[in-house]
Amino acid sequence: MQTPRPHLGSPATAAVVVALVTAGIGATWLARPSSYPFGAADRVTMSVTHVMPVAVAGWLLLAASVVGLSIAALAGRPTPGNRVAGPLATALAGFFALVMADTSLISLLGYAIALGAPVAVTAGIVLACVRGGRWGRFAGAVLLLATVAVLAGPVDPGVLLRFARNVLHAFAGYGTRLLWGLAMAAVAGAWGAVAYRLLRAGRTGTRPGWARPERARRWGRVATLGAALCPLPYAFVRLTWLTPWAIGLDRDFDDPAVRLQGGSLGCAALLGAVLTVGLVSRWGERIPGWVPLLGHRPVPVALAAAPGGLVAVATCVAAPGLLLHAVETDGFGEGLRGVALGLLFFPFPVWGPLLAAAVLAYALRRRPVEAPVTG
Repeated sequence: MQTPRPHLGSPATAAVVVALVTAGIGATWLARPSSYPFGAADRVTMSVTHVMPVAVAGWLLLAASVVGLSIAALAGRPTPGNRVAGPLATALAGFFALVMADTSLISLLGYAIALGAPVAVTAGIVLACVRGGRWGRFAGAVLLLATVAVLAGPVDPGVLLRFARNVLHAFAGYGTRLLWGLAMAAVAGAWGAVAYRLLRAGRTGTRPGWARPERARRWGRVATLGAALCPLPYAFVRLTWLTPWAIGLDRDFDDPAVRLQGGSLGCAALLGAVLTVGLVSRWGERIPGWVPLLGHRPVPVALAAAPGGLVAVATCVAAPGLLLHAVETDGFGEGLRGVALGLLFFPFPVWGPLLAAAVLAYALRRRPVEAPVTG
């Protein structure tokens, strides 16, 4: 039987492209060490790569590209080749996610949600007051009063301008370093996609017992509630910055714009917890009736699973760098107590796997059993 040729968009073609890009990056770092964005001079210390010399990183990427080309060769073979190529692609995805990537992705997502949260909250207030019934109007009124209290207090156009400048200056200060962290995460995502397609090929439509909807509902509820609790300590501390009793705010940096920045991040964390609960709630499966035009329609699985999965990946990616930083700084300068407080404030090693399990359970529960895949 003739082996089918890889076509554009096939796992083999994708593996070749990613492997060649990886080889180019590694070769560039070895040829021009000054182009290496990580290492001892790295400003991002919550990472594994800040302790990795350029020679080690360059050769690791070249080795990864060789493995990637081997995956491409195996992926063009019948199913037995896929059985080897799939785990290899999974290993490469793990290497780039847990070693080469860092906290850049979770930082970018956090600020993106923080900047968009005021718009979402405002829209929610308006819709809840107009279309939400008695309880919706009550919740909307409470949120409206809270918003007015904040806006009537430390927030004015000048504060908003300084807040925007602080955020933009923080990201601009890292320059291309942030992009390199995102690039390594993107390579990990590419290998993850290749691994998924290879492992999916030839799979039967029969799910194991733990993946059946009724089982996924049980363990998914536990994972979801655990994941929803994880960002709450961070949300609580940051939200206190909007009050006179701010926790963890240095007096030298006590400024309304800084308080607003912390409060917005707290709102983002709180919003994330609420949306996580939606994975096991009725409104996470069917759009509430008070939402105009879309009310009572089923929530598309990808609409919940895609952003939830992205945050889960980002938190998992950030976990190794956080743990290494805790070891290097002796628990952020406070020993075991500092480690405990750091993990309570940034619970990435626990939050990431729990959220990933919650999203997986949601998808398993809502998607029908797939038909067998033959190629």
